[in-house]
Amino acid sequence: MPVLILSASLLTLAFGAVIWWNNPRRTINQAFSLASVNAGIWLYCVFMAMRAGQQLQVGATGNPVPWIRAASAVGAFFPLLIWSMKESILISEGRKVGLRTQAAAWFGIGCVLAGLCFTKYFIPPESRPGAELRGSGYQVYTVVSLALYLHLVFQTYRQWRTQTGLRRLELQFLILNAGIACFVVIIVSAVGNYFDLRFLPRLTPLIILIFYGLTAWAVTVHRVFDARQIFLSLAQRLVLVLVLGLGIVGLDYLLQNLLPPAASLLLSVAVGSSFAFLLERKTREWFRLTARQHIAELRGALLEAARSEPSPDKLVTVFERLLCAWAQARFVRLLFDSGEQYLASDIEFAKDRPAHAALCRSGWSTPESLMRQRAEPGLVDLRHFLTEFGLGLAVTAPRDSKAPSLLLVLGAKVNHRPFTYPEVQQVREIAEFMDNILARSRLTRQARQSEQLATIGLLGASLAHEIRNPLVSIKTFAHLLPTRFEDPEFRRRFKVLIPAEVDRIDSLTQQLLDLSNPRRHQMERVSLHAVARETVDLMLTRATEARVAIVSNLDATADTIWADASALRQVIINLLINAFQAFEPKGTVEPHESGRRVELRTRNSPNGSVILEISDNGPGIPADQRGRLFHPFESTKTKGMGLGLAVCADILHEHKATIIVPDSGRPGATFRITFPCPPPSS
Repeated sequence: MPVLILSASLLTLAFGAVIWWNNPRRTINQAFSLASVNAGIWLYCVFMAMRAGQQLQVGATGNPVPWIRAASAVGAFFPLLIWSMKESILISEGRKVGLRTQAAAWFGIGCVLAGLCFTKYFIPPESRPGAELRGSGYQVYTVVSLALYLHLVFQTYRQWRTQTGLRRLELQFLILNAGIACFVVIIVSAVGNYFDLRFLPRLTPLIILIFYGLTAWAVTVHRVFDARQIFLSLAQRLVLVLVLGLGIVGLDYLLQNLLPPAASLLLSVAVGSSFAFLLERKTREWFRLTARQHIAELRGALLEAARSEPSPDKLVTVFERLLCAWAQARFVRLLFDSGEQYLASDIEFAKDRPAHAALCRSGWSTPESLMRQRAEPGLVDLRHFLTEFGLGLAVTAPRDSKAPSLLLVLGAKVNHRPFTYPEVQQVREIAEFMDNILARSRLTRQARQSEQLATIGLLGASLAHEIRNPLVSIKTFAHLLPTRFEDPEFRRRFKVLIPAEVDRIDSLTQQLLDLSNPRRHQMERVSLHAVARETVDLMLTRATEARVAIVSNLDATADTIWADASALRQVIINLLINAFQAFEPKGTVEPHESGRRVELRTRNSPNGSVILEISDNGPGIPADQRGRLFHPFESTKTKGMGLGLAVCADILHEHKATIIVPDSGRPGATFRITFPCPPPSS
């Protein structure tokens, strides 16, 4: 036993060193390391007391009393250390008022109890080996220590009820666990001394070590656990073990008079094991441990959605809605690999960020897990990404992949609780399941689109040749019409209708040609600001006709990009035309009266990319249509074929640029284009 206690002392000190090294700046780690030193010294004093007692039993010289006094004196400061760990959890709320006074009070009580241990009232002088005596001071020490632990438990319980998030879980694990452990140790020691059961006090170091190891593991590792679920899981297994043991013993007792002992025991074990196996599912329901059942229900819902919805884009929306309800998150987004970054409708995550390597290395991350780890550059950037978008969890799929195809992010929970590690494992399993379903859906869509696009390409080329030939004649006739004044009605109709239809046919023809046979772009270094200004000048007349004001805020300090200037101009024109058309239902009023405006903004991102944003203050884009905006034949307007944004997306893809519609929190719609850094000059 003494060797085991010495090993426990060394192990406790090692725990404290590892906890300090893991994150020395975290306050709870500092307090826990200090408590580990105190616990290691206490275990060493217990070891020396037990060693001296064994020496007396074999006739050697030894006196355990000084070590018993020292161990009790060191243990007198455990309430102070537990209180300091509790306050280190709550200190982030700004609880600094009165802490010094409270710390002095707890320290003073610890000093009084420690001093009491070295008086004759604690262990009387007449106490001898084999006839140990405990004085009134020992009784006072026990009662006061028990009262302090009870006060800590009840005080922590009141504070725990008002906390949310990680602090709530840490209070559950740390304080209640530590308070219950110390309470059990005092009860076991008191019972052992009162009934002269010497083996009971010797078990107290092991009890401390078990509770200490569980608390250190649950509070300091980067994996967050729910104390309630762990305790319920332990209770459920304890119930199964008790039922199994009592069933085997009871059945064996009943069958001893009917069967041979070996057969009776074998039958009892078989029947008891079968009953425990059947009881296992029922006890999981009693203790509300049915997470696997919930996962099975979600998997079934995902499969049913995949069978009923052939479109991968719409399937993503359905998956996000189902997972959001299942995880009780504020929102869910599936970010797909677009080459240089992961994209969703309103979130982007660049691969050149340090956070990308950190996330791929771990496969998952939560803000709470990052708080418990060292402040490395990748982890700091990852925490900034999670905080920027209000995320509570991010996982990659497939698992353990250096180049994941899917990044699944979940917003913070609606009940403000963090995602625990068992929940993270469940979400990772669901993410891989969804990734496989979406991969099959995309392959099916690609096979279907290959045939459709081939038909569309032939149709587009045919329409272009068939329509463009008569365009010259129609336009010439339309231009000569003002010279024919014989028929006023004929002149009025052709002057109004023919040019409008010609422009529409020409626009449709060009879009079909661009979609079916994209032209090669001549990439060169161009100034984004120069292209934007030229395009705005070209569109001023149309903006005046649409009664829309164009505002330019070109604030990017470095605006040089690698692009085709004419193709880039086409993208900006398409986006401006879309913005103008968004105001059409409002009528014909002047810009200064209605405030109808379109704004062009540029800025530089931290990684050196150039960002162009085109915003309007129109009615905006419905959330359910944002994910399909850049697909062919998808349009939010009653007019048009829905090819403009698809052409823009194709052009930007050739430029290795990205376009998204972020939720900017302002009225109207915003299109954000991110151009990568240009290659260095030769």
